[in-house]
Amino acid sequence: MNASSNPSSSPSSNFKRNVKRVMIAVMILTVAVLLFLTHALAGLNANEVTFTPPPTFVDEYAANRYQVEKTTSESEQAKAKLTTDYFIEAALVRNVIVNGESPDELIRLFTHPEKATRVKIAAAFAEVNIKLSHDEGTDFDNKRKAFWEKVEVHSPDIQNALFEALVTTAEERVRTFIPYTLAWWMQDDKPKAVEMLTWAAKHHPDPWVRSFSVYYVIQFGENEAYASELIDDRTHDPAFKVRQRILEQRFRRFEEMVFGKEGEQS
Repeated sequence: MNASSNPSSSPSSNFKRNVKRVMIAVMILTVAVLLFLTHALAGLNANEVTFTPPPTFVDEYAANRYQVEKTTSESEQAKAKLTTDYFIEAALVRNVIVNGESPDELIRLFTHPEKATRVKIAAAFAEVNIKLSHDEGTDFDNKRKAFWEKVEVHSPDIQNALFEALVTTAEERVRTFIPYTLAWWMQDDKPKAVEMLTWAAKHHPDPWVRSFSVYYVIQFGENEAYASELIDDRTHDPAFKVRQRILEQRFRRFEEMVFGKEGEQS
C-alpha cells in the first residue's frame, strides 16, 4: 500500500498527534509548577531561623574607631541592651533633620564610645526615617538629603552604628525598621549594607526584616552571589511572607530573563 494512502500519516493526523503531545507536555509542566508552588508556599521542609554572628567588619570597625572601649569589660562591650524608650533621641533626630538644628549632638551620640548609646540613637534614627519618609508636610525627603550632605564625613560611623543596632535587635528578637534606612539612605558603602542585609535575611528572627532584606538584596543589591544564595536559602523560610517574597523574585527574574529588564525592552 502506498504511504500516501495511509490515514495515519496524513497531515491532519500528524497535527492532532503533535497537539496531543503539546497538551501532555503543558499538563506535566503545570503539575510540576503547582507542586513547586505548593511545596514552597506551604513551608514544607522549613528551616528554623537561627542567630549567627554578623560579618566581622561590624565589630572590627568599632574596635578600631572607639579605642576607649578597651577599658570596658569584655562582657559590657559584647552586650548593648536595646530599649524602645528613645523618645528624647527621636525628637533630637527630628529636630536636626526637619528643623535644621546643628547635628553636633547627634554625631556625638553616633560616635559615643559606649555601644549601648550608639545602638539607641541608631534605633531612634531608623524609626524617624521610616515614619517621615515621603511626608510632604515636613518635606522630609529633601531635608534628609541636606542632612546627609552636612554629616557626610561621619557616614561610616552612622552606618556602623545602624549595623550594631540591627545585630542587637536580632539578639533580642525584636522588630526593627533599620533595614529600610540601610537600603535606601546609606549608599556610600553599599556593598557592606548588602552584606549586612543578606545576613539579616537569613538570621534575623523578625519576618518583616527578612522579607524586606530578601527583596532589597535580590532586586537592588547588585550582587548576584548574595541574590542566588538568598533564593536558595529562604525558599525554606518558616514565614509565609518570606517564602512568598522569594517566589515573587523568582518570577520577576524569569520574566527579565525572557523579556528583558524594564526599560531594556524594544
